[in-house]
Order: sequence, then C-alpha cells, then structure tokens
Amino acid sequence: DMAIVGTIPEAHGEDIIAIGRYYLNPRTNLAEVAFIVRDEWQNQGIGTFLLKYLITIAKRNGIAGFTAEVLRDNMAMQAVLEKSGCEIRSHLEDRVYSFELDFA
Repeated sequence: DMAIVGTIPEAHGEDIIAIGRYYLNPRTNLAEVAFIVRDEWQNQGIGTFLLKYLITIAKRNGIAGFTAEVLRDNMAMQAVLEKSGCEIRSHLEDRVYSFELDFA
C-alpha cells in the first residue's frame, strides 16, 4: 500500500491540498487507486500528476495495474484516468464506472 500527499507552504508549516493512495490486492496483483484534491486546487493538473506518480511507484513495486470506481457524473476523474497513458477497460453498472488500468 502507498500514500502520497500534495502540500503548499503555510505560515506555520504545510497545508495538505491533495492525497493519493493505492491498496494492493495480492490475489490479483492489481491495486485500487483513489485520490482527492481540495476543491480550490482542482482543474490544475494535480490529480493527473498524483495518478502518474502513483503509477511510477506501483510499476517499481511490480504491480500489474490499477482499479478504480468512479461515479458516472464525475467527468473530471474519468478524464484523469483516461490521460494515464495506460490501456484502460471500463464498464458501467448502477451509475458507477469500474476502471482497470493495465501497466503492461
């Protein structure tokens, strides 16, 4: 499992503006990826950066790919996943897309 954070400097230290994580399923060698970016920092490429950085780390750790569950209405997250550079498979069920990103 892995977690990374995005921070900005503040008067008394740093403020977290984004978090990205993955959780490995050892049976499939796929990891579920998730991240969040504070509203005022969205649409600035932070989510895309987090995903690409997590992919780099996961590949180094021998992980085969990522999975993600995304609400149908979350077009921004869908766009981030589609910009990953990975082969992507997805299907929609009950207003939730299930994505699988293959690192091969």
